[in-house]
Amino acid sequence: MKKVNLLYDATIVCNIMTKNSSRSGIFFVAYNVLLEFLKRPEYDVYLYADDLIKLREVIKNCPEFKDCKIYKFSFLQEWVAYFRNLKNENKLNNGHSLLRGIYGLTASILKKCYLLSEKTVRMDDIDAFFSPMNAVPNVVRRNKHIKCYTILHDAIPLINDDVISPYAYKWFKKLLKTIDERSFYFANSEYTKQDFLKYVPNIRPESISVIPLSTGKPYKKIADEIELNDIRQKYNIPMDKKYIFSLCSLNPRKNLIFSIRNFLKFVEKNNLNDFVFVLGGAYFDGFKDFMNDKLKDFGNVEDKIIRIGYVDDDDLSALYSGAEMFLFPSLYEGFGMPVLEAMQCGLPVICSNCTSIPEVIGDCGIQVDPYSDEEMVSALEKMYFDREFRNSCVEKGLERAKMFTWEKCGDIIDNKITEVINA
Repeated sequence: MKKVNLLYDATIVCNIMTKNSSRSGIFFVAYNVLLEFLKRPEYDVYLYADDLIKLREVIKNCPEFKDCKIYKFSFLQEWVAYFRNLKNENKLNNGHSLLRGIYGLTASILKKCYLLSEKTVRMDDIDAFFSPMNAVPNVVRRNKHIKCYTILHDAIPLINDDVISPYAYKWFKKLLKTIDERSFYFANSEYTKQDFLKYVPNIRPESISVIPLSTGKPYKKIADEIELNDIRQKYNIPMDKKYIFSLCSLNPRKNLIFSIRNFLKFVEKNNLNDFVFVLGGAYFDGFKDFMNDKLKDFGNVEDKIIRIGYVDDDDLSALYSGAEMFLFPSLYEGFGMPVLEAMQCGLPVICSNCTSIPEVIGDCGIQVDPYSDEEMVSALEKMYFDREFRNSCVEKGLERAKMFTWEKCGDIIDNKITEVINA
């Protein structure tokens, strides 16, 4: 059987070189789906990215990509990559207006250019284009023989654009413009699929397949006390206190004030002085000041609420494993990867009963109305005091987490691409 020449948008995969909040759930989806393609001999994978210099650096420094081939613009992309690099290094300032002008002109010209390969394949030889998040480039869409596939992560900007950054809103609007009836899509949950069918009229139900995601890395339960204590010291979590863990981008959609308010109610009601709430994750623009103001309303709680910021991926297994429970009462999720991560580490979960989250948690934890203080406090008490129930959630969560694998995700994607190309 002839190999499929696949052009993969690796723009977000380039974030692998930087350990910060840019390595979000979407990054790990893009990274792991790409690895699945590279494992499958029926594909010849060519990588495309907005930043050619960064892509080359990734291929050079990451062993898993050492045999990848770059698919690029003509020599003009080399030019724009050079000027983008100057811009990133703040060398394009007011004293370099001519260079800035050239950069803008070059970028404009590039939008009209066809892609050329560093290897031997031509645009005419590309069978499929795969985007893990971004809009399909016009230069690809113009080639009608190329089958295009895109992962849809959520429809949040169509429902509440106040909880996303201006950059994300712009990215999403561009994606919407390229959704059409002849392309194919993979939704990260049944809920996401239904949202897109509801809000985007020019998408066909039969063109969307639901894929099970997995976790960014294969997290696991850690029992080694030395490792658990080391992670507490690293993130300044008191050694003599138990902790509830929450991991998410700190923004309004994650319902963090609700979580904090009800945690404080729970510990006060039950006179628990040896319990703290650990919040992990980077701040959404403008939300830090809002949260600081809200925390003041709760009084002197700085010793009970510990904000540890961005968490290195390598530390997550220990952070999950050392906690009493995981709290995730988000108001909207396309999937809810942290819930799955917690289950992999044997941590019982309390989460929302809305959007896609029930598809992940199943019956392995407690689902609550994310607007009900009474339900949340009751869930915290149940999970904390009923040890038999807690242990049952742990065991069921460990088993359920095995259902979500990147191999299964890759199989569904592979089957759809094969089906369409062979039709």
